Amino acid sequence: MSRLTVLSVIAVVATYFLAQPLAAKTISVEGQSTVEITPEFATLSGAVTQISKASPAAAQQRVDAVINGLLATIEALPADPESIEAGQLRVQPRYRWNSTAETQELVGYEATREFSFRLLDLDSVGEALQALSQAGTTRLDGPIYGSSKVDTARAEALGQAYARALADARVLASASGLSLGAPETISTGNTGGPIFPLMGRVATEAMSADPSPRYEPGLLQVTASVSVIFSTRP
Repeated sequence: MSRLTVLSVIAVVATYFLAQPLAAKTISVEGQSTVEITPEFATLSGAVTQISKASPAAAQQRVDAVINGLLATIEALPADPESIEAGQLRVQPRYRWNSTAETQELVGYEATREFSFRLLDLDSVGEALQALSQAGTTRLDGPIYGSSKVDTARAEALGQAYARALADARVLASASGLSLGAPETISTGNTGGPIFPLMGRVATEAMSADPSPRYEPGLLQVTASVSVIFSTRP
């Protein structure tokens, strides 16, 4: 290869690299924010279980009888009538091990119906749990508090989280002698549902010591996080 050809190749390669843009510099930041809101309702749930030695149908009849009385109790509470659910039914055989015969023996048929509803008066949570227990509930879950303003609070938290990410990006750009450009990517973190910093009294001892224990849910905390990559300029 002649010297002229080599110089021509070098010139072409140099022209190619000069034509390419410099590698873009970016700043990656994260922002997080929490908005607190007051709970508006409590979801109460549980189950009723009955066992019959006769047949699955008999077990279902027994659990249905208890559920009917339980629904009457729920309807007497400050509950949202459209939220009442008690349709889930599960029937299964129950066995026990006979060590003498070394075989499983049928004890009976177990029928279970689950229920849930929204209680609209938070001051009545303790009384409601006590009433449900007395109405024949065999499994009673702790209250789950909620609010219709969760989505609005999350939108507010997202806005605040982005503002914090932007503020951090501006500081980093200034410190590194760069000018901050537009965001290239924005993503939100998976923060799940609202959480409670303060929980009410749910211990069995409290239920037995006080026929209508007081529950204080505190405030709902709705948290949002964002990750942003900003472009920069020299």
